[in-house]
Amino acid sequence: MQAITTFIASMFITSSALAAPLTEREELTLTLNQLNQIEASLHRAQQSARTDINERYYFDYPRIHSDITTLRSGIENYLTPTRAQPRDVMTMVGQYREEKITP
Repeated sequence: MQAITTFIASMFITSSALAAPLTEREELTLTLNQLNQIEASLHRAQQSARTDINERYYFDYPRIHSDITTLRSGIENYLTPTRAQPRDVMTMVGQYREEKITP
């Protein structure tokens, strides 16, 4: 019985070691899934965010959602190209901290 267990374990280790690395397409698809998870997490954070009038700084959720949309669009366009055509170049801001302006 132990010989069978050892054989199965060695086959599992061997098959894991021989598993091919993920292709670029697979990695980018995983990235899209991770962006979906990040966006869901940001939605939850936004719903639980404090919106006190006295807060000087706040996290700019609309801007980061826009950047995620830009990333997702770029990856999807790469994975499923329609045809060669010029694209608008959009820049990511990367600055998500804003100062609240009091009226």
